[in-house]
Amino acid sequence: MQIAINNNPLPEMAFSLDGQTLRPLDEDYRLLPSLRPLWGLLPRCRGYNIRPVQTTLQQSMANMLVQQMYTWRGYSTDYVNHQLDDPNHLTLAAWQYDEVVATLTLGRDSPDGLQADSLYADELAGLRRPGRVVCEVTRLAVDPDFSSHDLLNALFMVARQYGKDTFAASDAVIEVNPRHTRYYQQSLGFRQIGKLRQCPRVDAPAVLLHRPMDDIDI
Repeated sequence: MQIAINNNPLPEMAFSLDGQTLRPLDEDYRLLPSLRPLWGLLPRCRGYNIRPVQTTLQQSMANMLVQQMYTWRGYSTDYVNHQLDDPNHLTLAAWQYDEVVATLTLGRDSPDGLQADSLYADELAGLRRPGRVVCEVTRLAVDPDFSSHDLLNALFMVARQYGKDTFAASDAVIEVNPRHTRYYQQSLGFRQIGKLRQCPRVDAPAVLLHRPMDDIDI
């Protein structure tokens, strides 16, 4: 599988919830229709273009995927929409053709804390040591049409790179539904450090997982 990491911004395009083009942001520029209706006929070996979200439109498309996937799973979709220039947050998106097919947000520990502090403050306090920087993974969503271990592994591999290079992160934590813990433990090497609790942000059960960044080998 090919993975392209590219920091150049993508063309500005507007999409509706069903993936159909609404309008170009530049009215003098005509856009082709979305390729989503043709995905079943398109090759899947093209690879993924994984890059940071850099524009409000790209952010909106990533947010839309999160909302769709959380709603589909019965989760609450109330969340904080971080500003693009927030120095402590970075959203990554995986692109296939003209669509965002996966996304996650990295959050660096700061005086404002992490989202996981609401449930796991004691566990996180044990990770906050001199010379260590905790980085949190949130708002993970994958389009089911493209869901695969390869895509998830690629997304986390790029997230690890940006977490270390951008945030100087030493530790990664993530709150996950307990039914997904086996994948994170076996495929990504996380270990559980927080007991099962009910997460009010998504109205679903969660456990806290941790992994030192230097030890992540995907």
